[in-house]
Amino acid sequence: MPLDALISSLGLLAAAVGIATGVPQLLRLLRSPDASGLSFSSSVLGVLGAGTWLTYGLLLMDPAQLVANVPGLACAAATVVLAARRLGVPLRRANAAVAAWVPVVAVAHVAGGATLVGAVATAVSLVRMVPQVRTAFGSGSLAGLAPGTYVLTQLSATLWTVYGATTGQPSVVVCSVVSVLLAGVVLSRRLPPRHVVRALHAGRFGLPGQLLVRPLVALARPAVALAV
Repeated sequence: MPLDALISSLGLLAAAVGIATGVPQLLRLLRSPDASGLSFSSSVLGVLGAGTWLTYGLLLMDPAQLVANVPGLACAAATVVLAARRLGVPLRRANAAVAAWVPVVAVAHVAGGATLVGAVATAVSLVRMVPQVRTAFGSGSLAGLAPGTYVLTQLSATLWTVYGATTGQPSVVVCSVVSVLLAGVVLSRRLPPRHVVRALHAGRFGLPGQLLVRPLVALARPAVALAV
C-alpha cells in the first residue's frame, strides 16, 4: 500500500474510533438519570472543540477531520442537552458559550487561516478535559461516567497522534497527547487499576480476563510476601 494511502487510512481509522468516543456516555445519559461525576463544563467544551476542529477540517478539506467531527459534534451537542437535564444546569449556559466562541473562531480564520484555527482548536482541546479531571477528584461518586468513553478517547487520541505526526500537523499531535493523558487520569479514578485487576482475576470477564492479569498477579504475590 502506498504511504499516502496508508496515512489516509490511519486518519480515517482515527476518525472512526473518534466517532464512537462519545457514544458510551450518551447511552448512559439516555438510560440512567444518574449523571454524578460528569462535568457539564467539559461537555460544553467538547462541543466547542468538535466545532472548531470541524472548521479546521473544512478549511483544509481533510477527510479524516470531516468524518470525525460531523457526527462528533452532533454527539457532543446531544450529550450537553442530556447532561443539562440530568444535572439540573440551565442550557442557556451552553448556548452562551457557543455564541461567544463562534466570533473567536471567525476572527482566527480571518487573521491566520487554517493554521490559527488549528491553534485555537488545540487550545480548547487542551483544556477540554480539565474540568472533568477536577470533578473526578472532587466528586464523591463517579457512577455517571461511562468508562468506555475514556477508553475510546485514549485509543482515538493515540491514533490521531500518529496521524498528526505523519501529516505534519503539530496542533493535532499536541492536543491528542494531552487527551491520552487526561483521559487516563479520569479512567483511573472511575476504575482504579487495582479494582480492575481484582475483578478480572475473579473471573468478571471470564477466562480471557484471568489470563490477561495472571502475570500481574504472579508478580504481586512475591511483593506481598516480602512486605509481610
